[in-house]
Amino acid sequence: MMSRLKEALERNVGNKLTPELAVGLLYAATGVPVSRIEPTRPAFEYVDYVIQHEYLEDVLEEIKPVHQAHWAETEGYRHGIALDPDYEYMINAERTGRFMLFTVRNNGQLVGNCMMYLTQSTHTRKWVAEEDTIFIDKDHRKGRVGIKLIQYVERVLADLSVTEIRVTVKTVNRVGDLLQALGYQHTANQLIKVLGEAHVQ
Repeated sequence: MMSRLKEALERNVGNKLTPELAVGLLYAATGVPVSRIEPTRPAFEYVDYVIQHEYLEDVLEEIKPVHQAHWAETEGYRHGIALDPDYEYMINAERTGRFMLFTVRNNGQLVGNCMMYLTQSTHTRKWVAEEDTIFIDKDHRKGRVGIKLIQYVERVLADLSVTEIRVTVKTVNRVGDLLQALGYQHTANQLIKVLGEAHVQ
């Protein structure tokens, strides 16, 4: 594999590093094809809601206020650090098949989302999905919308041969209870100490 990467680098000495070239080099380094993941399932309709896989770069302006609401509600422990999402990084990860966005819409309005990063476990060599966000606006947490979102995400990821989903649960809400009711196991506790931006050199 390293010889393939070496050959690819030698062929492209002096060439501008474009997103396309970066994808090619990543493939040469890992042997894993990388491209934007195409939807594997149709959108799921539940009452007045539509749950589906969408592309972040297509809905970027719509997602920003949802992220602001999520930050305000669940990230109080680090409100001393400004919210400054690296959407360029997320979109690049999406373009290379390492990131997926799932949305919840009510009458067309984006009211919730789930973001997952995909990676290959170094311990099992199986595909793992790591949750970055699960959030539904307070006004839309009714019925089984949250359950339907999680189940839809699970089905899509299973279609992609993902064998494990890892979720971080905040202590300010009861999402952990919901996930455990859906079969997720409490396997670890995460401890965080916020040093603040002044401490980062």
